[in-house]
Amino acid sequence: MKILLCNVSKKYETRAHDYLGLFYLAGALEAAGFEPLVFHGKPEDLIEQVKQNQPDAVGFSCDFDNVSLIADLSRKIKKGWEIPVIVGGPQSIGLDGQFLKESQADYILRGEAEVSLPLLLKAVLKEEGELSEISGLAMIRDGVFTVAPPEIIKDLDALPLPAYHASLHIDHAYGKLIFTGRGCPYQCAYCAPSPGKQQVRLRSIPLVLEEIKLNLENNPELKYIIIMDDAFTLSRERIEEFCRGMREIRQDRDLVWYCECHVGRIKNWMDILPTMIDAGLVRLQIGIESGDQQVIDQYNKHVKIDDIVEFVTYAATCGLTQIATNFIVGGPAESPGATATLIKTLIDRAPGIIDIITGFLRAYPGTEIMDNPEKFNLVLHDQSGRLSGDDYPFVTPVGCSQDQVMKNRQELNKVIRQSMQNKIKNHELKNEVVQKQFNAALKYGIRSRWFEEIAANPRAYEYYYVLYLNEGQAFERSMDFSSDYPQRTFELWRTMTFTEGFPKLDGMALSPLEYELLLRCAGKRSLAEIEVELYEHFGGPYHDPAEFHGKLVDLLDQFDFKYWLTHFVI
Repeated sequence: MKILLCNVSKKYETRAHDYLGLFYLAGALEAAGFEPLVFHGKPEDLIEQVKQNQPDAVGFSCDFDNVSLIADLSRKIKKGWEIPVIVGGPQSIGLDGQFLKESQADYILRGEAEVSLPLLLKAVLKEEGELSEISGLAMIRDGVFTVAPPEIIKDLDALPLPAYHASLHIDHAYGKLIFTGRGCPYQCAYCAPSPGKQQVRLRSIPLVLEEIKLNLENNPELKYIIIMDDAFTLSRERIEEFCRGMREIRQDRDLVWYCECHVGRIKNWMDILPTMIDAGLVRLQIGIESGDQQVIDQYNKHVKIDDIVEFVTYAATCGLTQIATNFIVGGPAESPGATATLIKTLIDRAPGIIDIITGFLRAYPGTEIMDNPEKFNLVLHDQSGRLSGDDYPFVTPVGCSQDQVMKNRQELNKVIRQSMQNKIKNHELKNEVVQKQFNAALKYGIRSRWFEEIAANPRAYEYYYVLYLNEGQAFERSMDFSSDYPQRTFELWRTMTFTEGFPKLDGMALSPLEYELLLRCAGKRSLAEIEVELYEHFGGPYHDPAEFHGKLVDLLDQFDFKYWLTHFVI
């Protein structure tokens, strides 16, 4: 029997992601004797897949953003095929009998479904077993909405591996996402509390490594894996075991990885970071959320701002390529300027490394913020979540309008961008740090905000790109002019202006010496040759060639600061 498992979205490019949870379910269904098919894409393409494959049942993964889409698609499927429709996923704990009536879906399945979904399908399609015995099942029976306690799977090693071969997307390569465990010991007030969330269960590291190896065999282009679980860094010993395995894997394949960590936990053994970096860690996600310690405490995050700053500073010192983090906008009222101040501090401590984004606070079903917004002095404007996405807030502090929250986010993003742009403009990023960003982006496809900001600055991008290709280097005052061949990072005719009667570049008026020096920096002649020629034309005012040489060195230093030249040394 064919079972079509789906993730649909209008907002996100679902074809670009792996949707690991669906493939775990597909593996469980296959082990139970079903034929799973997995679709992740646009809703308008789903109906065609139903027509082509004629499944015996359809299952949807429901999240905050696609509730309405699923309701609409469910009605169409029920009208056209009259097959069972099952809705699960993280938003399932917020779905009720009204949703079932509106969507005409048959069942809601809450919690981890690798066990319960096969049982449900056997009961519905094969008349094997009783619906009353299925964990996490929510349904309307005799006009009454009933809910059974959810399934919490304790032995994760017993689960079949993801069945990527069940994908309907034959042109999509999988294996980027990895779960090493489920659950989280923390209870942050804003975090979606899916069933079993508070019960940490871990897979054995040898099995995790075997899955990674299998994914590498099936996907020759795989270069970057994302460890999705919240609890990956809870145990130092487990991290060390994973890192030993990754170092072995990396002897045969160039593979880097990402994980999340809780600073409040890892602060006690931060010295594990060099081991993780040596094993291929390239990007690390940490939760901050606010620059106000009182708000962080309200969120129940169990972390101190001083510890965050210390950790970020240490991680940057260790040579970590990227530290990703997020700040929430629209949460409990903060001390004015507190978050902006912390952002500036972090960018000062880890320039070119700390990768900061912002997001509006969401009230997920089952969270303290949804159940008791008054505790946080918050107002919910759209409790269903059907009217708002991450582009517009529906949670605001009391006395603050939605438009003001949106403006606050704009201002905070302006602080982030201006701080980053100033670091780039003032040449405050270490070359080795920037080269790691280029390597992450161009070799592994991991594009940080720093890479994007550099790319938005044509002069800086060309400068660093030449360095990345090893086709030139930055200027050093001690360079041997006889072996230094300077090269402009731009085309003169595109960038130089003469509208005011003299040459200007990037808004700066050039002296005759500066202009003639730039003209000669075409990568074809050594600086020693250029210096001799320029001294003949401009050496008069200088006491001797040594003084003129000092002037040239100063100019070349300025040109390097402005990203105008790179230097090829022979």
